[in-house]
Amino acid sequence: MSEPQRDITYILHWGDLASTVRMLAAARLLRDVHKRDRIILLTKPDFESFLKHCPYFNLIETDALPDARPMAGLRDKRIKLNKPVRVYDLVGDADSRKLKRLFRFSKCRWTEIAADPRTGEHPVDAVAGRLNAALGLAPEHFPLGAAPPPDTSWVDYLAKQSRMLDPEYFGLNGRFALLAPSGDGVKPALRWPQERWAALAHELLQSGVTPALIGGPDTREVGRYVAHVTPGARDLTGKAKLAQLAGLARHARFVFSEDTPLIHLLVASGPPALALYGDVGDPALIAPRGPSPVILMHAPTLAQVTPEEAVAAMRFAGGFDREPEAA
Repeated sequence: MSEPQRDITYILHWGDLASTVRMLAAARLLRDVHKRDRIILLTKPDFESFLKHCPYFNLIETDALPDARPMAGLRDKRIKLNKPVRVYDLVGDADSRKLKRLFRFSKCRWTEIAADPRTGEHPVDAVAGRLNAALGLAPEHFPLGAAPPPDTSWVDYLAKQSRMLDPEYFGLNGRFALLAPSGDGVKPALRWPQERWAALAHELLQSGVTPALIGGPDTREVGRYVAHVTPGARDLTGKAKLAQLAGLARHARFVFSEDTPLIHLLVASGPPALALYGDVGDPALIAPRGPSPVILMHAPTLAQVTPEEAVAAMRFAGGFDREPEAA
């Protein structure tokens, strides 16, 4: 007996890592509501290697913004042939609205629920309220910090399949913290000096917590410096993929970062965090979201924040006392 045809639901989203992590909160709700649907994420290839493990999607298509017109035509033809019943537009830009024209003569329900930065809401709260309104759920408005946060605990399943997500794979044993500095392309005033990172690593080692420096290739200078001047610190910059970093965060006592996209992934994985912001207005409106406390420190020049203050904030968040999310 053949399997009955399932409704096709498209989710449109493309953006940086921070917005991609935030999108997961909406994707989880859509999976819960449309349990029987075949949910397809239409996105760019930037984070496919991470998102392909996410249980909220049945398929990921990465040609949302093709470079050439022939490729755009093939994308449009494929989407039409799929005959989606509904499309959730989490982007709300000119490119996504061009795709909307594909369905102007169809019965497909198009729902645009992208956050509007002019409302003064956090994107997670704004999208959650608009999505509930579209789905006929309550509440239709969330106060700051009240919406369900993004969740990447699903990497635990992936960790059972591969030891490459285990802390031991990276030489981490016992208690450890993840430190995620900004890349060298960020303005100096918006970066914590590498001497501060080294001093913080020393403070953590004195407290029995191993500091692990993480980030992309553009953070290697800080990672190498800290590992050189602070024996015992681990330099993992440029050595771990996003899924691995999420797996590490599931075991970490806490994370500390400047205003980087990566902290959104780490916080969504479970640990408490300290986020350091420069001149950004109200950091609460762009702060990472997760199940544990996030302490926001705001200074015109980041060098004003001392390692001792950072450690005190981490203790206040409960990072020295908590047990990791993943066993």
